[in-house]
Amino acid sequence: MLTTITPRPAQARDLPRLTEIYNQIIAEGGFTADLEPYTVNERHPWLEEHQQSPFLIYVLEDSLCILGYFYFSAWRSGRPAMSEVAEVSYYLAAEARGKGLGRLMLAEAQQIAIKSGLKYLLAILLESNLGSRMLLEHGGFERVGHLPEIANLGTKRCGQLIMYKKLEGEKR
Repeated sequence: MLTTITPRPAQARDLPRLTEIYNQIIAEGGFTADLEPYTVNERHPWLEEHQQSPFLIYVLEDSLCILGYFYFSAWRSGRPAMSEVAEVSYYLAAEARGKGLGRLMLAEAQQIAIKSGLKYLLAILLESNLGSRMLLEHGGFERVGHLPEIANLGTKRCGQLIMYKKLEGEKR
């Protein structure tokens, strides 16, 4: 059983572990459209892009290490009519999967999004990522788009799904 896990904003010192987790996901294949691993230096711009609320990166950690992370990205950045919409992305280390952390992470992400004034979340995923699709459906997201065979994964082509959720509550 894991200890209490609470999300916190990511810091620069977390970047090596975040890169390690993401590279693990890339190596497994079928979970992201990235095909080559990143160096920590290559991930610095990504971290810098996510330093302004509500588009922050949050880590989930127990007393030992970071187990996963999630973050928000602007949807149609620069268009004021879309300022209440964000894309949510999330990743768990292999050793942290199957323990209910995905559900915890998605629930925490939704609460943080609401507190940040966001009204809608989108998730864009490869259709081969069945675990993520089931997680999102369990979290109340619905499929609103399908882009067939859009991703060239090298050995096969794969479609991409767009899932959506209108969030409850309002920022006060």
